[in-house]
Amino acid sequence: MVSLNDNIGTVKGIGPKYQELLSKLNINKVRDLIYHFPFRYEDRTKIYKVSELTPNEEHTTIGVITKLNNLFTRNGFRITKATLKDVSGEADLVWFNQYFISKTLKIGDRLLVSGKIDQDNRRPTFNSPEWELIGNDDDELQHMGLIPRYNTTDGITSKWISKKIQELLSIIEIDDLLPASIRDQYFLIHIDDALRRIHAPKDYPELEKSRYRLAFDELLWLHLRGIKIRTDWNNKNTGHKITMTEDAYKTFQNNLGFELTKGQENSIQEIFKDLSDTIPMNRLLQGDVGSGKTAVAEAAILATLLSGFSALLIAPTQVLAKQHYEKMHKNIAALGFDTDLLTSNVKIQKKEFNKQQLIIATHSILHHLEEYKNIGLIIIDEQHKFGVAQRSKIIDHYTDQNIVPNLLTMTATPIPRSLALTFYGDLDLSVIGELPFGRKLTITKVIEENGRKDVYKEIDSLISERNQLFVVCPFIQESQVDTLKTVKAAEAEFEKFKKIFSNRKVDLLHGRIKNKDEILLKFVNGESDILVTTPVIEVGVDIPNANMILIETPERFGLASLHQLRGRVGRRQKQGFCYLMASENIPEGLNRLRNLEKISDGNKLAEIDLKVRGPGNMYGIEQHGYMQLSLADITDVEMVKKTKTAAMDIFENRHKYPILFNALSEMIYIDDQ
Repeated sequence: MVSLNDNIGTVKGIGPKYQELLSKLNINKVRDLIYHFPFRYEDRTKIYKVSELTPNEEHTTIGVITKLNNLFTRNGFRITKATLKDVSGEADLVWFNQYFISKTLKIGDRLLVSGKIDQDNRRPTFNSPEWELIGNDDDELQHMGLIPRYNTTDGITSKWISKKIQELLSIIEIDDLLPASIRDQYFLIHIDDALRRIHAPKDYPELEKSRYRLAFDELLWLHLRGIKIRTDWNNKNTGHKITMTEDAYKTFQNNLGFELTKGQENSIQEIFKDLSDTIPMNRLLQGDVGSGKTAVAEAAILATLLSGFSALLIAPTQVLAKQHYEKMHKNIAALGFDTDLLTSNVKIQKKEFNKQQLIIATHSILHHLEEYKNIGLIIIDEQHKFGVAQRSKIIDHYTDQNIVPNLLTMTATPIPRSLALTFYGDLDLSVIGELPFGRKLTITKVIEENGRKDVYKEIDSLISERNQLFVVCPFIQESQVDTLKTVKAAEAEFEKFKKIFSNRKVDLLHGRIKNKDEILLKFVNGESDILVTTPVIEVGVDIPNANMILIETPERFGLASLHQLRGRVGRRQKQGFCYLMASENIPEGLNRLRNLEKISDGNKLAEIDLKVRGPGNMYGIEQHGYMQLSLADITDVEMVKKTKTAAMDIFENRHKYPILFNALSEMIYIDDQ
């Protein structure tokens, strides 16, 4: 008997070779193959006569091959060309560099052909169409309907995947973890029916019912996961109770030297409320680059120190850790507390670590957690750059003890509300929705290739006024770009910029360079004028004179990523400039980029991004096995709300659904490994 959790290699007809190929598609278990959904369907619900074929449309027709030839072009291309004839007329079939087709097909073969009709030819022409041989005695109905097409890899075809899925579905019965009462309430078909129909739908209404059920499940399980993790956190853990007196908070505000924004003030009060409870805080603080998250974090740190505990701030890089240290240690020292810096290059003097102090560290502190006994608050900066396993290690270290530190994670990644309701359901969310008073919006310009020289002149003039420039490329080396010559690579652009700006100091920075911190520190100290880099500089280092950023091939980035990159410039009330150097003169792509000229709100840009790119690509959540969304639309706020309500109802009555919650616990366990 086949089980969903069986290794895919145990399935009949799938040996070591196919097992290895399927692993490239992240298909390792029977479940993975069953849940490998079609990315599109070929509509064969209607068979057209050749005379009915219209240009620039997808059509399916049936005919007999009357001619079949192999041709060579002057450019060296091999073309296979065939003529397909039915009672109404003739159509051409053209395949490029698929010479084997002439050995597979022959004149007189009856063929079903599907594809887009070329609009430039004198008679209907299919370019590289899908095709199937149909015997004269075959029932044409078996080749009709909505034909699923799957993502594949070299060595595996969509047809092969479809066949294997159908074989599995014929010998496996899938139990529905959702009880009939829930399915009836939300008009959901049985999961077994949904899976069978998604892979072989008879028509569009049947397909939509399947999609609806499976999309509902994807969001429902995410909500249930978040609710369960949050509930377990609240029930199992006891935290340090931390308070901030009114006088101490006024002193903190007076020492800042600037007025807090409404978003900062609200976030601080939400954090203070969490800290004053015996349930440990587990909160995410989201705000655009430069919105003042550090000031909010500092308020939480001071409350922790004044309540008799130490605080730990973890930054993703040594440069950022040192920057936090330089910003905070004076204020902390003024209140009579120590601030210590721990990185792989800075060794802390051996001392007693059970007093009140602020420890600022990089990931290297993970090897020294046992030395810190009095931690009341842990802050993780730029949490999307901090590995899931690393974050779990910190939490697990303290959950083994009786008292768990309060946890605050911070991110500059714009998070649409619908996304936060699902993917961050286990965290409370605070949002800083505006920039500090007096900060100027960065001027953003989309530049086409013919405007490059004028931009270089503008940049050189601004460098003369003691401004610095980031040049960001999507790749390190040209070898990564393959044939896409319009895509820029950092190493090649570095050599170009050294020649173009020969009178300026130009440096190169990317992930493979060993002395990254030294190079970045030179730029911070003004010892170089131009830093050619990859998006490694996305993490929030404050470089006051870096007021320009030129992003090559911005089409390769999402809007949210571009927004974060431009946040690197225009700090401390100085005017920032962001040049998006487009490599393709495609109206659709240029219009997408021009959203950045008009919109300065990261969350609005994230909403646009989300509709185009999906959550996995934007936020790196595809690393989680049960956080992939194949069918659900995270921008469908009504569906998000509906599944959230269903999840809360199910959780409140969880004693009725032991099998469902056993499965949920197993999913969370697998996901966290």
